[in-house]
Amino acid sequence: MKEERADELALEVLQKSKLFGELDENATKEFIDECDFVSWEKGESIDHQLGQKYLYIILDGRLKITQIDPSTGRSITLFLLSNGDVYDIFTLLDGEEHVSFPVTLDKVLALCISLDKARQWLCTHPELNKRFLPYLGRLMRHLEDFSQSLVFESTLTRLSKLILKHAQPKKAYENHYPVELIHNLSHEALAEMIGSVRSVVSSQMHKLKEEEIILSRRGHLAIKNLEKLIQKSDQFEACIFQEKNKKNKG
Repeated sequence: MKEERADELALEVLQKSKLFGELDENATKEFIDECDFVSWEKGESIDHQLGQKYLYIILDGRLKITQIDPSTGRSITLFLLSNGDVYDIFTLLDGEEHVSFPVTLDKVLALCISLDKARQWLCTHPELNKRFLPYLGRLMRHLEDFSQSLVFESTLTRLSKLILKHAQPKKAYENHYPVELIHNLSHEALAEMIGSVRSVVSSQMHKLKEEEIILSRRGHLAIKNLEKLIQKSDQFEACIFQEKNKKNKG
């Protein structure tokens, strides 16, 4: 990607991001100038030690952050990062090594800045610091919800919640709700995101298709019957999604 186009993309993504969105345009451009552009190919494993030196802001593509059991080889996806998300926020906080296994799901373009410079920006730009804690809070809540769901919920409930989380009510087409970010992931990748295994997720996806709750084929996932999918999830999630849907229609 040419440098001018990359700068334009970086500015657009940062201005829309939850973390950088309140920086004025000049400050955002200054931040971009402090960064380098890096890219990784699809399916590339990234050395976690890079996260001990640099902060990466995703501009395009998806990066999954996994943990792997060395004795069994089983992996679990803790975060799925996309445009505007940051890696590695934990090392930025405490400076300690954070052993994780980042893997690209697409070709990924990112901004790269040293951790020291990133910390300076947090100290000298109150508007950035102001949004940092809410951003961190969302990550912590995600981990809390994830740990609770692993203990208390069935695989079907966790899978239903995952699909609902990424549904796009604003883009409903002929009563079908498109699903983004996870729409083209394999059943194995979906299993990693909910702490299950491929065979179980494949079985549950097949049931959801048979009941005409979802539409699923290679590279495409959509919700066909929203009410039934909500029923597969718990009541709390159902209330949140229904309220979100009312606001989007209003």
